[in-house]
Amino acid sequence: MYTQEYLEAVEKAICDLQSGKRVTSVSYGDTHVQYAPINLADLLKLRSQIKAGISETNSRKRQVIFSTSKGVR
Repeated sequence: MYTQEYLEAVEKAICDLQSGKRVTSVSYGDTHVQYAPINLADLLKLRSQIKAGISETNSRKRQVIFSTSKGVR
């Protein structure tokens, strides 16, 4: 599951690549990924996946249905 921290790390990596850094990396959890400028498309794809995962988590609604009765019909 992705978090806002993961999204921020990927967005920083995208900014680093676009500002001319030759190599940038993203670390989250036990994962460390190093990107070069030619992999900008992969980095953008990862950002989209993270955003989708975050919005899916935030959009899940819990629905509770209950019923009551006085015992009289």
